[in-house]
Amino acid sequence: MTITAQTIIDRSLAYWLYDFEARFNDNPRVAKLTAGWDRRLVVEPTDGGPTHTLTVADARLIDVREGGIEPGGDERLVTMSADERTLIEIFSGTTNPSTALIDGQLEVYSDPRDKVKLEALALVIWGL
Repeated sequence: MTITAQTIIDRSLAYWLYDFEARFNDNPRVAKLTAGWDRRLVVEPTDGGPTHTLTVADARLIDVREGGIEPGGDERLVTMSADERTLIEIFSGTTNPSTALIDGQLEVYSDPRDKVKLEALALVIWGL
């Protein structure tokens, strides 16, 4: 199958999150980069699509599931909010998350060091 811009948009956010999980777990450089970085990433579409939670533990993305988490004081939480199309473009690797952040298309709520880690992951996984 040829991947086109339309194919990317036609696939669901969940599809691209599972694709991201495979890319994350199949890349030995990602394992080195995320050693000791256990986090939960909440992916929130701002235009009504379902929220998803990704769990990183032991240098692997161990869980991708639909649904958010209960609010609380978890310092290991990273929240990413954007419209669903932007999130699809980010997790499919066609849009650089740093550019989306600078352009105001993406909001990331986390410790500043986590933002740097996310940028590094995008570089390693997609070469962005």
